[in-house]
Amino acid sequence: MKSQVLIHCSDQVQISNVPDLKKLLRMMANDHGWDSFQISIAMLSDAEIREINKEFLNHDYATDVISFNLGEGDDVLEGEIVVSVDTARTASEKVGWPLEDELTLYVIHGMLHILGYRDGTLDEKNEMRFEERHYLEAMQIRGWERHPSRGDAESDSQSSD
Repeated sequence: MKSQVLIHCSDQVQISNVPDLKKLLRMMANDHGWDSFQISIAMLSDAEIREINKEFLNHDYATDVISFNLGEGDDVLEGEIVVSVDTARTASEKVGWPLEDELTLYVIHGMLHILGYRDGTLDEKNEMRFEERHYLEAMQIRGWERHPSRGDAESDSQSSD
């Protein structure tokens, strides 16, 4: 099976880096030993992601990104990444970088979860942040060190993803 990336954007956002996101996910999957994968990305509003968060995780609030690993059978990695455009817009304005860079960060974070990374402990969070930085740099995205939730994990250990 060949690789497939499906991206759905709500009416409130138009992104121009869809080819880059597909290239990024292919690179991430290949780096972790996956030649075949199916990943879907949904870019939704805070209200929409809040409903998903409530339904699947019993959290009654909006969040930046939610990911679902749908299976690793038959040598195919399958997953869904759901990101909040509203949250990304607010965060990108605070950080001072483009909305597309913030959305890319969320996609990276979600894909890392699908690939098996966790961020529940400080060590896991440090490893997650290292990988995020690696892929942001691979996509030539600068400024991540200014990001309040993606900087040094030790100073960020009280936040949640």
